[in-house]
Amino acid sequence: MAEYSSDEERFSAFVNFFKDHKNTLVIGFLLLAFTLIFSISYKSYSSSQNIKAAEIYDAWFVGLSNESASKLDNKEHFDKLQGDYPNTGYAQLARMIRGSSFAREGDLDAALVDFQQLLDVTSGFFGNDMLNSIAKINIARIELSKQNFSSALAVLESFNSESEHPLVYEVKGDALVGLEKNDLALDQYSLALENSQNESQKSLLKMKINKITN
Repeated sequence: MAEYSSDEERFSAFVNFFKDHKNTLVIGFLLLAFTLIFSISYKSYSSSQNIKAAEIYDAWFVGLSNESASKLDNKEHFDKLQGDYPNTGYAQLARMIRGSSFAREGDLDAALVDFQQLLDVTSGFFGNDMLNSIAKINIARIELSKQNFSSALAVLESFNSESEHPLVYEVKGDALVGLEKNDLALDQYSLALENSQNESQKSLLKMKINKITN
């Protein structure tokens, strides 16, 4: 390490260092400033989007439980939420709720459209992993109901095999049974049974395993 005998030498060394690395320092400063400005602007924009989306979501959700509410108004609220604020959690939650409602009513095609759109909007770096997983599982279950077993397996392929929820293993097992790949299905059911903490699910899995092995 260099040693300086006076303040003048220290100042001179600093000036020389700045001269030698001026371009690098200026570029670094500009990048830092840009990053800070972008971060602050994005947080402000995101907060504003969420506030506006929350108001529309509340109006839409209240309308769902209000029998006197206009279906046209509810549709307008939903469409505005999806059209103007698709990347907010409120829009994605509304999409999940509506898709689940369609599925319960037996409109599997409409439910599949909603969950596929939910999958698309929650994918990627700025996506929502939890809602993305829910979308995949629901798509797979709908495909199972439509006996599209290969499609059900395909949508579940991207799950991490070392950290899957028991339900994912179970749905994979159901799809493999549909494809008459019973040995592979048995492996998935066994994994689901090992990872399940729910006694009802365990009982159902044991029934499915017994059906294959007996």
